[in-house]
Parts: sequence; C-alpha cells; structure tokens
Amino acid sequence: AGDLTAVIAPDGSRNGTQYDAWGKAVRTTQGGLTRSMEYDAAGRVIRLTSENGSHTTFRYDVLDRLIQETGFDGRTQRYHHDLTGKLIRSEDEGLVTHWYYDEADRLTHRTVKGETAEQWQYDERGWLTDISHISEGHRVAVHYRYDEKGRLTGERQTVHHPQTEALLWQHETRHAYNAQGLANRCIPDSLPAVEWLTYGSGWLAGMKLGDTPLVDFTRDRLHRETLRSFGRYELTTAYTPAGQLQSQHLNSLLSDRDYTWNDNGELIRISSPRQTRSYSYSTTGRLTGVHTTAANLDIRIPYATDPAGNRLPDPELHPDSTLSMWPDNRIARDAHYLYRYDRHGRLTEKTDLIPEGVIRTDDERTHRYHYDSQHRLVHYTRTQYE
Repeated sequence: AGDLTAVIAPDGSRNGTQYDAWGKAVRTTQGGLTRSMEYDAAGRVIRLTSENGSHTTFRYDVLDRLIQETGFDGRTQRYHHDLTGKLIRSEDEGLVTHWYYDEADRLTHRTVKGETAEQWQYDERGWLTDISHISEGHRVAVHYRYDEKGRLTGERQTVHHPQTEALLWQHETRHAYNAQGLANRCIPDSLPAVEWLTYGSGWLAGMKLGDTPLVDFTRDRLHRETLRSFGRYELTTAYTPAGQLQSQHLNSLLSDRDYTWNDNGELIRISSPRQTRSYSYSTTGRLTGVHTTAANLDIRIPYATDPAGNRLPDPELHPDSTLSMWPDNRIARDAHYLYRYDRHGRLTEKTDLIPEGVIRTDDERTHRYHYDSQHRLVHYTRTQYE
C-alpha cells in the first residue's frame, strides 16, 4: 500500500510503524518503546496506549464529533454540540462551561459555573472588535481597529472599575504597513515606534527604535542569517551542509560557540573558549546526560526517563530509588521537590524534598498555587520553614 513502515538512521537505529488492513497506524516503535492506537469500526481513534502502558480513551457521537476524552491521568472531559455542530457545553471534572453564538454562528460569550467568563463583539463586517473578561471583579478588555483592507491598525487594552465601570488604565498600540502590505511599524503609547526593515517577501533586514538603529541582518541565498550587527558587536553565523547551526562567532572571542551534530541530527557538543558541553542520547532520541568541562571543572549530569519520557530519579544519583515509571504522566517527586495536583491536573503544591536525617534550614519551603474556574493562576503562597 506504500505505507512507511521503517526509518533506519545512519547509526543503525530503527523506528517502525505497523498498520491495520485499512492503512491506519496501530503501533509505533522507537528504541524498543511502543505506543499503540485502537480504532472503532468507523476508523476513529478510541484508545491510545502510551509507552508506560497507561491509556487515553476517546468517545464520539454518530457525527464523528468527540464527546468524551479520559486522559492518562484519569481526568475526564466531555463535549456537547448543537444540531449544527457547534460546541455548546463542555465539562471538565464537574467544571461546566457553556458556549453561546450569534445568528452568524460567531462566538459571543461563554460562562463557567454559571458566571460570564469571556465576551466577544464584532462589527457589521464580522471582524472581531472587542474581547473582554472579568478578573478579580475588574472588566479587562482588548479593543481592535482595522483599516479598509481588514488589517489590524490598533489595539487598546483597558481595565475598568468593578462597581463604577470607570476607566482605571488603558494602553494603545498602533500598527502600520508598507506598500507591500507587510507590517513594518508598531507604535506603543508614549514610546518610540519600533520599525522593521524588510526585503523581498518580508525577510527581516533590520530594526529601529525611533530613529535609532537596533540591529541589522545579512542573509545568504536561503535567507538564513549570516551576520548580525548590533552596536559595536557583530555576530557571524555558519551552517553545516545539512542546514544545522555550525558556529556563532562574536567579535568578543569569549562568546564564540561551535556546534557538533551526530549522523542522527542530534546536537552532541557545544564548544566555546570557556567550556565544552557534550550531550548523550538514548536510542529513542531522549537526552540521557550532559558532560560539562572547563578549567578546573568536570561535571556529569545524568538524565533518566520512564518509557513515556517523564523524568525519573537517575539511578546513579539515587541508587535506592525503585521508581520505574509515572503511570498517570504526573511527576509526583523528583530529586528536589514533592508535587501535588488537583483533579484537573493542575499543580497545587510543590514542597522541597528533605532527605531523611537532614536538618531543615531556612531554605526549605512549600509553594502553593491557586486557580480560578478557568484554570488561571490567581494566587500563590510560599511557606518558608525556620
């Protein structure tokens, strides 16, 4: 059927894909690790199994619309649509969001737990003119203006008083375009304009702040940056025949860098006058170690992951650890912290990990994160132990 079944890298490593009778990928294997997919009779993915053996499941309605997803961590999200296919209700572990539209099927507002979360307004041409939400009682909005060609010419941000609706703060940014229709100027309130100098189809050749040049670029025939001039400095960039970054040399020798890649396209070394960093990888292409050498310095930092790619305590640094995977794809602890999550998968607590027998110092602390009904971080506290 012409399906791609294997990719063999220059080092001999092999990545394979298996297909069912209908040509759908059912199993991918990389470096000995396998991820699999299951389909229903209609050809829709209904089950995804990670390299850890954990599952994400999907359900659909008769019109092939996704109506339920249960993730690796057990979090379930449900979706409801109207007769025309628009999303009108979503549920996230008991958190209910309703979506509303106008007669032209444009989204006008949404509510979360019965309260208005966001609103959208449009002009007679259907262009978005305002989007607003409530943050700690304040109405926060962004207003958009356009020219006759539909290009954005201005955006004004405003914050209004919770009770009086009085304007408490605003900031406007204007946009301008060149003869080719490319954006070339950005003018913030009370600040000099930022101007982009371009050539051809819009390749960046330089930038100015007001009348002051900030940076100039020289490019090769492929439009890749080869020289960057800024102030008294010049940065020269070279590439390998494969297009990878080969070197960056500044007219300050201590900042020069040279890059080395292996046949698989992985970065294996960054060399500079001050230090050299070497990188090693697993057969799946995941970073397994960083080796840094310099004058009077020789440090190796190993990295370990479970089959799905989640970080694990490295056995060289933590020989007593028996942890081999995070089945729900949530890291509960690492070498430095203990982590806690809520039912929505949001990080709620991060506590310094104090090994048994170690005396606490003033540096140990617990971080707590609080979110609103829209999953936005609204409050943070830190407890420091004495």
